[in-house]
Amino acid sequence: MTAEEKILKCRQCGRDFLFTPEEQAFYSKHGYGSPRRCKDCRRAARLQKAGRVYSGVCAACGKEARVAFPPAKETLVYCGDCWAQIAAERRSMRKRRGSR
Repeated sequence: MTAEEKILKCRQCGRDFLFTPEEQAFYSKHGYGSPRRCKDCRRAARLQKAGRVYSGVCAACGKEARVAFPPAKETLVYCGDCWAQIAAERRSMRKRRGSR
């Protein structure tokens, strides 16, 4: 039996986020419950806890982008929303290549 995708609400930013079957399997395997925060908020919390948060300008939309490295002029950085969109497009392209 395969798990279905779940839409969860982030308790920190309030946005809906997708809890994929792959993530559900990982969480279950390691004895974790469902996540309470979206990936962006979890990542930001880890970076903040480690004391490594830098601000830059998103190369796609111009909003503030918070990253774990000091952004250089030649380095493209993306805000969480744009990065999520880019990652989704990459996953889609990989799926299409794999289904041939």
